[in-house]
Amino acid sequence: MTNVKLLEFPDLEKLSIAAVEYFVDLHKPPNKQTFLVPGGQTPKLFYKHLARTVDDWSGTTLLLSDERLVPQGNAMSNAGMAKKQIMNNFNAVVPPNIKEFVNRSRFIDPEQILKSVNDYAKILFPLTAAFLGIGADGHTASLFPGFEHCFYNPDPFIKVNKSNEPFSRISISANVLIDTPQIFFLVSGSDKKAVMKKILRNSEEMDTLPVQKILNKSKGKIVFVCDSEALAF
Repeated sequence: MTNVKLLEFPDLEKLSIAAVEYFVDLHKPPNKQTFLVPGGQTPKLFYKHLARTVDDWSGTTLLLSDERLVPQGNAMSNAGMAKKQIMNNFNAVVPPNIKEFVNRSRFIDPEQILKSVNDYAKILFPLTAAFLGIGADGHTASLFPGFEHCFYNPDPFIKVNKSNEPFSRISISANVLIDTPQIFFLVSGSDKKAVMKKILRNSEEMDTLPVQKILNKSKGKIVFVCDSEALAF
């Protein structure tokens, strides 16, 4: 994995600040730029420091890597989390364009949402960079183990239905990630030790996890921005 760089920081706070510094280095307003950004719990501090650091969002779109199709006020909504963290710490005159997966309700067909997302995503591409998380099971965005058959869909986004969830998900496809010039994985917590050990050992188990499939095929640069707990093995 010659295109992969590993960075270690003592805690999630320092990790988040470092990720924001990478974002700022790539961010060149008022140029038209689109950054893929993560959901979940790990990036909350990333969004907080991003909102406090960037003072010009002109021409910039933040596009979520994935979303659960629940109302934005729901605690499981990635768009709701990102907007809350950014707007509570906002430091610029004009807010960033956070492109979400339309205003949803339980009566909207997920297939209609998927079509809408794919239509506007094509206008926002190419991506400048992607900031993503990694799950303990090796998933990134909503590319989960067991769904490999739909990873390489020709459309930018795919629909994912997990049997144990009462809602659908929309996720960036693996094809988009493979072509992204730079990907930054934000990895925090002791529950990520096992998956990071597999990734860094680059052993016969390589390509068994979704994130490893991205690493194997990626045409760009990969940076793992980790805290010490995630690398304590």
